[in-house]
Amino acid sequence: MALASIFGTNLFQYDPDGVIQFYEAYPAVRESFRFASEVTGTAVEPLLKQNGEYKDETERIRVVSVALAAAQLGIQDALVEKGLHPEMAGGLSLGGLVASSVAGAVRRRDLLEMLTRGEHRPRAHGSERTEGIAAAYLLPDYDSEHYYGESREGVYMGADFGYDANGNIRIVLLSGYRDALEKLAAGEPEGVVNVTENADHAVHSPLREEAAEAGRPTIEKVPFTAPRITLCSCLEQKTVTTPDEVREMFVSNVSRPVSVPHLTSEMRRHNAQLGLVIGPSPVMNALQYPFPVVFVDSPAAVPQAVAAVFEHGVRLRRA
Repeated sequence: MALASIFGTNLFQYDPDGVIQFYEAYPAVRESFRFASEVTGTAVEPLLKQNGEYKDETERIRVVSVALAAAQLGIQDALVEKGLHPEMAGGLSLGGLVASSVAGAVRRRDLLEMLTRGEHRPRAHGSERTEGIAAAYLLPDYDSEHYYGESREGVYMGADFGYDANGNIRIVLLSGYRDALEKLAAGEPEGVVNVTENADHAVHSPLREEAAEAGRPTIEKVPFTAPRITLCSCLEQKTVTTPDEVREMFVSNVSRPVSVPHLTSEMRRHNAQLGLVIGPSPVMNALQYPFPVVFVDSPAAVPQAVAAVFEHGVRLRRA
């Protein structure tokens, strides 16, 4: 039985308090932020505290992406210092890219530089329509065609988070044109579809295909390597094993839907006995998993993670 490291997403704003506590308590986290600042040119304080002023939403997304990656990598480093070496890694959206670095498939510097240079601008698609996202809380047997796809113009499934912790609600991120999302929300009971304010990027949807291709030349220059530990994809239920597969995952991550069930089912196939959800995870903490998990989002969770390893009889990988 194996230990899995799971990394969350930057799709939603997160409270930096737990990260700040980690920064104060662990030298490994401080070093991670120092290095991120050195690579990207962004000062540590706005990375850590998320209190900077941004000229536009594109700049904010870049800073948040680098900050969350620095936090996740630093917390992972702190856990490794405690002897918690994962046998597999994976994540959702940004977390999948961070997992690739943890798995040894991309250098940390290259990852941070790619996040800084990433293409985050909305695309016109030949129209004046604004992009957007919406969180949907659906019944387990919901009709997907009603909410997204060919029969619902301008709305796509951006992320499937699976069931909530009680197994009663299917949580889906819808992505597409804002007017189409608002039309859908208006026809649903209150609280079922919630259009996110101040979000103008149709993440993980076909509307981001131009952005994916715009980022391809930068990504193709990166010297990816084969993962040294098991690397599970969130784009499909698959284990990524070659440099070319890692590279394509980075390109496709922009425009293809992501899935927690795909990720965790593949981890389960590799006999994951315990998952550590690393860093702040506003959505990941509310989900159902096919194996026990510990949410390592504050220093207080580190001893819980260590205790869970022994409680579940997890075999730890040696460095």
